[in-house]
Amino acid sequence: MAPPHLLLLAGIGGHAPDEAIDSLSTLTDTVSVVYVTAWRPPDRLRAAWAERGLRGEFLDAADLRAAVEAAADLHGRLPLDGVVTYSELLLRPQAEIAARLGLPGNPPEAVAIAQSKARQRLLFAERGVPSPGFEVITSERDLAAAAARVGLPGVFKPSLGAGSQSVRRVATYAELIHAFTAARAEKTAFLQSDEAYLLEEPMALEADGDSGCAAYCSVESLLVSGTAYHLAVSDRLPLEHGYAEEGVVLPSRLAPATAAAVTDVADRAIRAIGLTSGAVHTEVALTAGGPRIIEVNARAGGPLPVMFEAAAGYDYAAQIGRSALGLPPTALPEFTGVALLRFLPIPTGVWRVAAQTPAERVREAFPELVYVAPRFATGQRVTRQGTLHLASFMVKAPDVATARAVTRRVEEALDIRLVPGFDAPTGADRE
Repeated sequence: MAPPHLLLLAGIGGHAPDEAIDSLSTLTDTVSVVYVTAWRPPDRLRAAWAERGLRGEFLDAADLRAAVEAAADLHGRLPLDGVVTYSELLLRPQAEIAARLGLPGNPPEAVAIAQSKARQRLLFAERGVPSPGFEVITSERDLAAAAARVGLPGVFKPSLGAGSQSVRRVATYAELIHAFTAARAEKTAFLQSDEAYLLEEPMALEADGDSGCAAYCSVESLLVSGTAYHLAVSDRLPLEHGYAEEGVVLPSRLAPATAAAVTDVADRAIRAIGLTSGAVHTEVALTAGGPRIIEVNARAGGPLPVMFEAAAGYDYAAQIGRSALGLPPTALPEFTGVALLRFLPIPTGVWRVAAQTPAERVREAFPELVYVAPRFATGQRVTRQGTLHLASFMVKAPDVATARAVTRRVEEALDIRLVPGFDAPTGADRE
């Protein structure tokens, strides 16, 4: 039999596409790429794909609709057996391609719900899936009623979004108006739009007692033809800068009974939405009344493929490729260590990077580092528009205590210092 033909949709976000190609090439030597050029040019990935000597084609597409048409044309020349993406922003064309060509994949309607926090909330309320109280806001006329029904303080968030962008706690009606106005003006990388926003009752997510973790976690799942394989639960570091993520720990420290309850709620939410294929990343709040769904994402959490590899030697990206072919996972992860991903949040305001240690020097000093990725260069202007973080890095360690200790030392070694304002020559360091 001929090897299967897998198509990777790439262009922005998610698991690094060159690493994804390496994982997919363990399944087949025929891996094509449709690269959406709306965000950045394809040259680097095209060269990486060519270096691997794979069969298939590398195609450019200007936007999401062009990506669907490019895949359909490719299917006419070299029939596809599966389509994969690791990017939140490319989930809809992936689903449309799978449906149009009769390939394994999520129904487009299920993906549309998974990408709409408003539709998720409405569905969960209808199906009895535990989630916070909410009101949907589509115009300024809805703000007063939402504030009256949900109450203040509350949590304001866009219906369509990722990375906690524009998510904020609002304590007064004036703050709610400002959050709504700012969110509508915020530039987004999504090529589709959703005019809905949410005001939700707040949940105490910042810290889970003295556990050293936030009071929420996520369930990492793999779906194959409607069968759910719940691979792991991951913890979050305490929130200290609003809703900007501080870090992820894999695997979780939760007791088996709590982890089982969290997984059960995630499973109910996934089935309510109608997802059937690929990776799912479900965020769950740990409340006094039991686990409650924060949101369901129809893809792997951004760093999770690398974290699974670091903590369990598990090629999650390849297993996602198997799901796209309608094949069950070859194995489930067995954790032999801990992976800790640390995000360094940007303080509120406008800053300039006054100094930071070169990433290469930090990497050389810490063999435990899987990677380190500053997001700004020295001298560059820094705000929370576009990203909430100064840098991210991941450490691999035999246990959580060691991982935390190394993380503190790496953060100190990076020594990212900020001064207020883009042109200010002096000022306070990062808080």
